[in-house]
Amino acid sequence: MKKILNALILASTMIFAGCDEESPYSGYRVNFTFDSTIHPYNQARSFGQYICVRRGRNVGEYRLTDALGNTQDVNIPQINLQQNTFHYGLGGLIIGTPSAYGEGNLVAYDWACPKCQIQSARVTIDYTMGHALCPKCATKFDLNSGGIPIEGESRPLWRYRIFDSGTQVIIQN
Repeated sequence: MKKILNALILASTMIFAGCDEESPYSGYRVNFTFDSTIHPYNQARSFGQYICVRRGRNVGEYRLTDALGNTQDVNIPQINLQQNTFHYGLGGLIIGTPSAYGEGNLVAYDWACPKCQIQSARVTIDYTMGHALCPKCATKFDLNSGGIPIEGESRPLWRYRIFDSGTQVIIQN
């Protein structure tokens, strides 16, 4: 009986060992909320358009880059600072609606290259093509196809979970 039990345990271990697929989701902390009906956040709802968010220079602000590449510092209302702790992943967030992936659903990627795994390796975004390029390792990612690498060797961009009510969007993990 003991031999049968050991054989079953060994067989189940071998079966489930092949199911160890890498998660597409990042382990870095994220907690960011926005109203997607307000400009420039509404740009993220257009197919193939992306906005980027990262920590600001000062406490109580974040830096927002719109779908045209324009950057501005945004003050977080005091009430939101008291109620929430804001986290932006490793390099920040890339938020948008892919033109070829996700059937019109918003996605959120980490702004940092998953191969380089450092905050300063923020990918540069080609807003016209929907591609992102790592300045350190030169890997190119397709934001419109799940953040997959299309040049170079890497895993796809890390993703974050999105809860979308139609107006309010919450990105958390």
